Amino acid sequence: MFLAHGLGGRSDLPVPLWLALYAGAAAVLVSFFALIALWKTPRLRGEQAGRPLPRTVERAAGATVTRVVLRLVGVLALAVVLGTAWSGGDSGENPAPAWFYAWFWVGMVAVSLLLGPVWRLVNPARAIAASIRVALRTPRVAPMPDRLGYRVATAGVLAFLWLELVFPHSDAPLAVAVYLTAYLLVQVACGVRYGPAWFNRGDAFEVYFGLIAALSPLGRRADGRLVVRSPLDGLLTLDRSAGLTPFILVVLGATAFDGLTRLPLWTDNTRELDGVAAVLTGTAGLALAIALLSVAYAGAVRLTRPFLRKGTEPYRAFAHSLVPIMVGYTVAHYFSFFVFEGQQGLLLEVDYTVISPAVIAAVQIGGIVLGHVLGVVSAHDRALAVLRPHYERAGQYPVLALMVGYTAIGIYLVSGA
Repeated sequence: MFLAHGLGGRSDLPVPLWLALYAGAAAVLVSFFALIALWKTPRLRGEQAGRPLPRTVERAAGATVTRVVLRLVGVLALAVVLGTAWSGGDSGENPAPAWFYAWFWVGMVAVSLLLGPVWRLVNPARAIAASIRVALRTPRVAPMPDRLGYRVATAGVLAFLWLELVFPHSDAPLAVAVYLTAYLLVQVACGVRYGPAWFNRGDAFEVYFGLIAALSPLGRRADGRLVVRSPLDGLLTLDRSAGLTPFILVVLGATAFDGLTRLPLWTDNTRELDGVAAVLTGTAGLALAIALLSVAYAGAVRLTRPFLRKGTEPYRAFAHSLVPIMVGYTVAHYFSFFVFEGQQGLLLEVDYTVISPAVIAAVQIGGIVLGHVLGVVSAHDRALAVLRPHYERAGQYPVLALMVGYTAIGIYLVSGA
């Protein structure tokens, strides 16, 4: 049976839970106080940072033929996945769910971390919308409504996460086919109307993989050069307009809910539910997990507000520091899933012995702790720029407490309790 959820059946820690919790919290606290002592002025330069790659590499990456090939690969892959999904059957005979959930949703995370915003170049919806616009000879585009912001992308990623984590038949090829077809129709229609700018904020997958790509060592400098840079500099290049913070919190909350569904607290109380009751309970649990993590972030920011310089928008000021945490949660929850259920994409019998529980646990805890440490570093550097003088330390305590809390929750959830 294909598992369309993040932990892939492995969540046992080879060390006591209390030890993992203390170690994770200690790593975050130690990194914070080390930063207080050693990192006293803002060092990250965002779009100004980076060492240029050789011109030959840059020309190859930006060549028209490269972009055309990537677009064709994206369209062809979409056609194969949709055709396979619509052919029906179950997930044991049809690899489309494994392609979609494991190879695409999880695999593209690794690709984005290594190579940057690759999905923006591959995205088949962009290519199809552009082709339709050329065929219709409609070079002019309607302006993007400012009120939309990232709301459509947030709704799109929430719909996907509900399908994956709540819908009882998420592993059915037909469910994948219906979702992908509906999603593609919406994205292409909006891409035709609003042009390429639509996908920057309206395409949930492009926004999601773009956030992850900000942590890639490869990026574009302000002068357009392709550079190697610190991933933390990449975080500063993220859009700070309204709506991006809720998007990140939705993904964080959904990943936490995925971990919750693996705990006896959840399984013991929902085992007898089926049909509508199971869907309603799952939907409520997903909404509650997102709400709790969002309220925690809002509370930390609210406590930080009195220490901020005048004119600083508090809820957006530290949103970029949530991205490493989001990636750490993703790695922790989906690593074993990708290794095990990704084998279904080749219609192979799943070999659950290919990696040991100790390796899985190391990756899970390492992903969570490293994500939070990077979050602390990026938040600290930002705090030095937006906190009022003489409050650089005290003003960071609320966000530090949030990071420690998120770390403990993440480790607890992947432990299987």
